[in-house]
Amino acid sequence: MTSHVNAFVNTEATAPQDIQFPETVHFPAETIVEYVDDLEMLQQIRSEWEGLSSSFNTPLLSHNWFASCAHAFGSHEQPEILIIRRRGEIEAIAPLAFKGHFQKRLEVMGSFVTNEPGGVIFADQRSLAQLWEAVCDLQKTVFLKGFRFGSPEAQALESLLHSRRIKFLAREEQLPWVNTRGEWKDFEKTISSSRRSSFRRLRKLAESKGQLVFEEVIPTPENVQGYLEELFKVEAAGWKGRTGTAMRSFKELGEFFRTYSRLEAEEGRLRLFFLKVGGQTIAGQLTVVRANRLWIFKIGHDESWSWCSPGILLMNEVIKYCFDTKLEGCEMLGSDEPWLHIWTNECHTVVTYRIYPNVIAAMSDLLTDFAYVVSNKIATKFAKQRGARPANAHKNA
Repeated sequence: MTSHVNAFVNTEATAPQDIQFPETVHFPAETIVEYVDDLEMLQQIRSEWEGLSSSFNTPLLSHNWFASCAHAFGSHEQPEILIIRRRGEIEAIAPLAFKGHFQKRLEVMGSFVTNEPGGVIFADQRSLAQLWEAVCDLQKTVFLKGFRFGSPEAQALESLLHSRRIKFLAREEQLPWVNTRGEWKDFEKTISSSRRSSFRRLRKLAESKGQLVFEEVIPTPENVQGYLEELFKVEAAGWKGRTGTAMRSFKELGEFFRTYSRLEAEEGRLRLFFLKVGGQTIAGQLTVVRANRLWIFKIGHDESWSWCSPGILLMNEVIKYCFDTKLEGCEMLGSDEPWLHIWTNECHTVVTYRIYPNVIAAMSDLLTDFAYVVSNKIATKFAKQRGARPANAHKNA
């Protein structure tokens, strides 16, 4: 298992092996840069956005995702979505937003609130290079969370930053996922015998209190809110409820998932999973099916049932569901928690960038952020020593 890199470090760009990016990017007359700065304008380009993002095979770049971000986080994020158009057609999009009051920086919309990877969408190498050029021309501090390591967008970005001698920091993280091609019975054999025995023991413990039921729900737009309240309730019955990070108490995050869930339910992509004992919900998950994969966004369990590990029992059933329904993978998202490696040692490596143009304001940002990273690392260390969960942990077993 690959461990976290817990601090931002200076990173030297790796020269792209399969993609060559020009040192100078030209914007011909038929190419223009547009800016979308409100939800109404964002809705107007929905069909074009979906046409461009569909080939990226992730819900995290869909129009539904960013429309939900703009709706829920608009009070502290001002959309500044960069669009490259060529001959009237959208060829690239950077879904950014301004954040902060005095020294505003740019971030991928919602990424640091949802704790999920970000990204950009583009038609080809030329439009990608033009997009990054337009972002850098803004001369603003930019935070980009969770770009896939070695991807064309990451390579193009680092190439441009080095050519312009722009300061940046980078941090690598791991996102576990499970390859669910094949048969469950074969995959189950790869789980240690002691762990399989533990699953059986935990099931028996739960069944001692009533009938154990694994429930899959495909909500409709009409009933999705009721099911979400059930999920929010069980999530708040754990440590997230105490720390104020549960969707019930974190108002903006809750509003985001209500909006996003409704939009995905309209397209038949939303899947909610519940584990119940004697009719009582003791664990739940909010997920979406896209690109023949299951994407897990929120999980939670009732801590009064921790003695039978309901979160682990539910995750095991959800992974089995992926095999049974012939999905290709189960994407766990969020953060790399040790308990997720019960089922997998496979991870995606993603990189978070903090980019500081060579201007005085950005240098101030750099010093402020460095101090924040150091203090946060110290606080996290002491929290772990006390046995507490870090306040920015968004998922739970």
